[in-house]
Amino acid sequence: MPIDLKSPQQQIFDAVYAASLKLGYATFDYLPANKVAYPFVFVGEQSDQDRRNKSIIYGDVQQTVHIYHNYKKRRELTTMMDKLKVSCRSLKRTENFYVTCKNITAQTITDDSTADPLLHGILEVEFTFN
Repeated sequence: MPIDLKSPQQQIFDAVYAASLKLGYATFDYLPANKVAYPFVFVGEQSDQDRRNKSIIYGDVQQTVHIYHNYKKRRELTTMMDKLKVSCRSLKRTENFYVTCKNITAQTITDDSTADPLLHGILEVEFTFN
């Protein structure tokens, strides 16, 4: 019977999600309803490129992390973003793979999707796994 392992992509998603929770942030794998208090983290979109040789799978994963906060709390938002960056860079292993954070791109934009103006931090984190 084959062993049912989580994909490397799911393992990386889980590790990023757990890192956010460990930092004490309200963290979701979906964009929550408007009732949720700010700030919160949404571990969102992911893309990946798998490669394989004769015996192992390896590749890259791009994980997007969104942080939403009140527009008057920019410093808190950027502090959260920085702590999440540090946590992502410190990831070295998942359950079955070695992981390296290759690159992080960050941006802070305004968000007017609700009645109250928000700040929206976006981290694009690129990992390599093997």
